[in-house]
Amino acid sequence: MQSADFITLIRAASDPWTFFCEHIYTQDPACGVRAFPQYEFLRELTQAAERERFLLVPKSRQMMVTWTMTALFLWRALFKGPGVYLFLSRNERCAQELLERTRFLIEHLPEFMQPKLSIASREEIAFGPLGSRILSLPASANGPRMYCPSGVFWDEMAFTPYDEDIWAALKPALDSGGCFVGVSSSNGANNLFARFVQTNSPPLAGGIGGAIKSPDSSLIPPPSSLFCVHRIHYTQHPERTTEDWKKIAAAGLSENRWRQEYEISFESQDDLVYSEFDPAVHVLKEDWQVNRDWEIFRAVDFGYHHPFVLWLQVSPEGDVVVFDEWAGEDRTTGEMLLSIVSTDLRHGIRESNVKWTACDPAGAAVPDAGISPVDVLRRGGLKLRYRASHIAPGVERVKSALCDAAGKVSLRISPRCKNLIADLSRYRWAADRDEPLKDGLCDHSLDALRYFFVNLDSASEDMDFAPRLAGMRR
Repeated sequence: MQSADFITLIRAASDPWTFFCEHIYTQDPACGVRAFPQYEFLRELTQAAERERFLLVPKSRQMMVTWTMTALFLWRALFKGPGVYLFLSRNERCAQELLERTRFLIEHLPEFMQPKLSIASREEIAFGPLGSRILSLPASANGPRMYCPSGVFWDEMAFTPYDEDIWAALKPALDSGGCFVGVSSSNGANNLFARFVQTNSPPLAGGIGGAIKSPDSSLIPPPSSLFCVHRIHYTQHPERTTEDWKKIAAAGLSENRWRQEYEISFESQDDLVYSEFDPAVHVLKEDWQVNRDWEIFRAVDFGYHHPFVLWLQVSPEGDVVVFDEWAGEDRTTGEMLLSIVSTDLRHGIRESNVKWTACDPAGAAVPDAGISPVDVLRRGGLKLRYRASHIAPGVERVKSALCDAAGKVSLRISPRCKNLIADLSRYRWAADRDEPLKDGLCDHSLDALRYFFVNLDSASEDMDFAPRLAGMRR
């Protein structure tokens, strides 16, 4: 090593911010490889992470926080002596992504600074003679229990399953001297990260430690433990201060989603699922007549006792109009098919005019009778489209169509759809989770609407049936 390199190494080892600014490169989706940005809010974050033993970082989306924390833990592994550093993520793919970022950082260090790696797997990086290891673990209740880490970086903490179990496994090891950084954008109020953050009532940026007290969980640290909460809001980013940027970022997001992901709001979801719905805005003045220049679709919820069908059109610009509905009461799938044909005839529609009919993928399951609802409709000549999905993304897509964060309305409804209009006004969240209440009253029409948007956004035309995951409702 040259004497100049040795001096550079000493300089990098003395201060993580110097290490970042002089030697760290990140991967930008738009710009490719770029030098670490010397933003003031990232310098303050780095200082807070070095100063505070227990740090929580609620943040807006895409603020370089994950890159910064990955670089900080790499700096610690290189220069702070032997130790085990844990990365925690919501799933296996995210865990591997954190180590991929770490490897990227190492590969772009000066050659004389690159460590000799004794292990470089998808789960672990070991730094040979330095005696340091970085392990990246997906969420599991007991995953961290066997380790005694020098430091823990928990990424997207609010979105991680088993959060209380993971904290219970981590806390004894952290009490023995390890440091902790929990980072996340908001995922509402019903998670451990939200409870930790809200108890402290922190300011916009930076924060003061405070005793964590909550009657909700015995796993929350006792008053003798302290968290510092350091918020990072998008307005601190020098390139995100204009209304033009906000307009672009908000496009396609509902107001609730914007508040969570960018305004760092931990408020619970409103009681009404579709609080954006306003009959004065979304219900047309007159019944819609089929526009032959627009694409035609249907959406079906098979239901156990209350099957439901919607008819929709989409303009070339992407605006959606729901122009008719059919609600069944203890009707068979065969009877529903006859009603679909009858309604089509009333509007002068043939199956050749319909691009596809969206439906619940569970309808492809074969019952004891031997023929699935999907097969009944297919034998009747309908072109069906379905895909497995979680409830939340579909709900969010409908909310965005009602009114996105930029104020754009792209969903309107014909006044003849009386059931759908009523259901939008009374569809409520379940009290114990961030999912709509399955009340058997208004969920059928809105499930059909959700299936339509989920399939409209699907890039693939191949709609092979994917079975439901156990315990996951569609």
